[in-house]
Amino acid sequence: MKEAVLRTNHLTKSYRGQSVLHHVSITLEAGRIYGLIGQNGAGKTTLMRLIAGLSFPAGGSIELFGHTGEKALQAERKRLGCMIEYPGITLSMTAKENLKLHRIMRGIPNQEVEQELLEFVGLADTGKKKVKHFSLGMKQRLGIAIALLGNPELLILDEPINGLDPLGVVEIRKLLKQLCDDQQMTILISSHNLPELYQTATDYIILHKGEVRQTLTLAQLEERCRHHLRIHCDNPAKLASVLEMRLHTKNYNVLPDHTVKLYDYLDDKEKVSRVLYEHGIIVTNLSVEGDTLEDYFISVIGGGSNV
Repeated sequence: MKEAVLRTNHLTKSYRGQSVLHHVSITLEAGRIYGLIGQNGAGKTTLMRLIAGLSFPAGGSIELFGHTGEKALQAERKRLGCMIEYPGITLSMTAKENLKLHRIMRGIPNQEVEQELLEFVGLADTGKKKVKHFSLGMKQRLGIAIALLGNPELLILDEPINGLDPLGVVEIRKLLKQLCDDQQMTILISSHNLPELYQTATDYIILHKGEVRQTLTLAQLEERCRHHLRIHCDNPAKLASVLEMRLHTKNYNVLPDHTVKLYDYLDDKEKVSRVLYEHGIIVTNLSVEGDTLEDYFISVIGGGSNV
């Protein structure tokens, strides 16, 4: 098991008497990309602000790199890079001037890192162009570059692909994966672009109304979203035997409700139906099913009425 970079224990937060987070407990391990999923108002940004020290919890605790307590957390937060809500940029400056300002503020002596980061996020050719003339996507890239100053071990990004064109989205995805793979950087990223998050994250945290509804890995998500034939019948034990003996497959699962998920024969359910009928199995449902990340998210938070 990898080192825990971050642990939160029963974090709670309220604004003006309104509870925003309810006993949120999560663990982030080194070298993984965590996708934080939730509707507007679910508590994603609030959670990120608490981790970054931009706000304080009403209850619960935070552990960063094995340390707790406000004094220790303040020191450990130097190992974080954050872009939360809006990039912390000065519109009247160029991209390089913005990086220089933040580099000096953080006491980072290496001037070369400015150009390196501009090249890394695709802003090396912006020259003397003021940030106020940047597109929203360019501002997002600059915000990420600023967050990467100091080579953080935990990177927190709130909607980093907001405003990016499709090519820009792909470039940011590659950038994040490179940081994770090459530097073992841990990344916590929120996004409303769930298809893109599906291609980027290694783990998922689903927040709904301030509560963690589910945490799961990419492999677990793919298993739960995997397309299959869902079969309901009167005799699942006999069904399993027929699948193995007559259809020559063990690529199925029997669920607790006795439903069977068959991952083969997706394009030939007529054959499956015929073989089961020939062996006296009464099928009450035979359908092709499988969720997208959006479908799965909706099912976890309680259906379309919550969207």
